[in-house]
Amino acid sequence: MKEVREGSPCYGLVMPGDLVLEIGGRRPRDILDYMETAQEKRIKLRLLRGDREIVLKVRKQDGEPPGLVFEEAVFDGLRICRNKCLFCFVDQMPSGMRPSLYVKDDDYRMSFYYGNFVTLNNLSKEDLHRIIRLRLSPLYVSLHATDPSLRQYMMGGNAVRGLDALRLILEKEIMVHLQVVVCPGINDGENLHNTMREIMNYHAVASLGVVPVGMTRLAASISRKLIPHDQSSSNEVLRTVEEYQELAMEIRGKRIFYAADEFYLMAGKDFPAQGEYDGYPQLENGVGMARKFMDEVRRYSETRDLWPRCQGKAPSPRKGVLTGEAGAKVIRPIIEKYFPPGSVELVAVENKLFGGSVNVTSLLGGKDIIAALKKRRYATRRMLIPESMLRDGRFLDDLDAEDVKREAGVELVPVEVEGSAFIKALLS
Repeated sequence: MKEVREGSPCYGLVMPGDLVLEIGGRRPRDILDYMETAQEKRIKLRLLRGDREIVLKVRKQDGEPPGLVFEEAVFDGLRICRNKCLFCFVDQMPSGMRPSLYVKDDDYRMSFYYGNFVTLNNLSKEDLHRIIRLRLSPLYVSLHATDPSLRQYMMGGNAVRGLDALRLILEKEIMVHLQVVVCPGINDGENLHNTMREIMNYHAVASLGVVPVGMTRLAASISRKLIPHDQSSSNEVLRTVEEYQELAMEIRGKRIFYAADEFYLMAGKDFPAQGEYDGYPQLENGVGMARKFMDEVRRYSETRDLWPRCQGKAPSPRKGVLTGEAGAKVIRPIIEKYFPPGSVELVAVENKLFGGSVNVTSLLGGKDIIAALKKRRYATRRMLIPESMLRDGRFLDDLDAEDVKREAGVELVPVEVEGSAFIKALLS
């Protein structure tokens, strides 16, 4: 037990650190079980406090939450992926990184709680019935193709069964956000058209994000069928997305289909306007992050006269920003527009940890950051980085900001990935 909310029915009875063994005579599998049982006016709890078992009877008002806050959303163990996806990013990762990065989560509960994309291929009949009975919505599902044989080829395992489960969930009008990882020569072209065409038939599809296949330097070790996207293939994907956006607008009144920012960068095209993202339903999937960030910078700058605060030339840059190669394409025009020449040092870090076509900022490792800082032209000693680079204060290769400071002599300052926060940090 992580916490008991003050003033709740369980406050003063259940203590932080208690282990919940049973709720209402049942061993809870996850927070869903807890929430279902918690609807009752009287709850019987069996707890383990240290070495002692305690039985409590809690009374509360109808619909009143008991007030328990748990460390994890799942109590009976994470459902692990059993697919054999030919494009699996986890299988392409180098060794020596944080152990948690090698865990293949395919748990529908994590999809419901946290927005993780799952395949539904590993659902049991009980899981499927539970999703429908509890109407768990929204779910986030990796689709990749609606053609059963193509999905089976791409994912292996029980890909066809997962597709059947998805169709049943959609027929029950449970809202789902989908993603398609587009692999050139495999599920693009006419196959992508067919996937989008079929998805149009389901009104419970809230969105479908189209993202490029991620290929590290180890991609060939898991499949030689994978090839990276280029400008031509990216433009083809964007044309397909735009075609079905127009059709969806006519039928549904919103676009439904959205392309990841990476496609626009690779195609050399401008990002769509804010209104064309319909509220950014797949922001965490890299869809619309650049447009949102750019608009936040613009709105902040319109309410303040940034130029006078930035005036004055220095012999060397006074500010610093460190980002990935893809992020630099978004950040550089902002710096050039709002700051005097030479006042901000921008360091674009090449991702050698993953290599291949991986250039997104959030996948940078500490060693690559150190190497880039040692090669740079200027001597800025304090640099902003997006906080998305870090997880629990550490980079993917398990180094932290102190390691970077010790090796490269530069202090890294994590900043929220939000336009006004970025400008404020540069001006502070």
